[in-house]
Amino acid sequence: MLGRKKPQGSANRRDKDEIDVDDFSEPVLYQVMASEAVLLLTVMVCTVMIWNNNVNVYGISYFGVTTPTLPVIALGFVGGGIMLIMASRKFPSRAPYGLVKWTLRTVSVGIVLLLLTPYTLDTFFNWMHMTLGAAIFATELYTGGILCFRHMRDRISKWAFGIQFLGGLLAMCSLPDNMLNFMIEGEVIFQLGFMVLLNHLLRSEPSILSEPIPPEAQG
Repeated sequence: MLGRKKPQGSANRRDKDEIDVDDFSEPVLYQVMASEAVLLLTVMVCTVMIWNNNVNVYGISYFGVTTPTLPVIALGFVGGGIMLIMASRKFPSRAPYGLVKWTLRTVSVGIVLLLLTPYTLDTFFNWMHMTLGAAIFATELYTGGILCFRHMRDRISKWAFGIQFLGGLLAMCSLPDNMLNFMIEGEVIFQLGFMVLLNHLLRSEPSILSEPIPPEAQG
């Protein structure tokens, strides 16, 4: 059963929807997975609608500056972002869930801001768009590293973080004027790695994740 922890004063007051770490359960995982499905489906639909060299060069951002795909990606990203924020409200503040809560909210706001800063408008918007994109990737990479090397340290988390890192490397090497043109592939691989890591965290027993795992407990 999901339970809500009663507030014990203003200093310890929690979000009214927050679930205590001891009661963290699968329904929250399903909410997160539904959000991920909306975001991935949005990218898939846009990719089917438009596939050309610009998609390889500019990645998902290209769908936000092209008329046919703009309504699709706007609807999907705003809807998916709201779903992520709603799911994050269920997360306890205790480590490592507090970091994940902050990350999901940052990503949710960030992907909407990316839509509001089209890189084709002018130089200022281009730099704003790139800065936002880099901030989102850095946030997810940092959180993925903390989850993998500090709180879980198992085979699945290491593989997931490895996929995330390689996807980010592929995307970085595919930035305009760089050596590769696999931007969208790198972005999708990066996000898939982070999603696997996040879902694995939510499937794990909360009691073993509340504190960093000591080296001698590493399996």
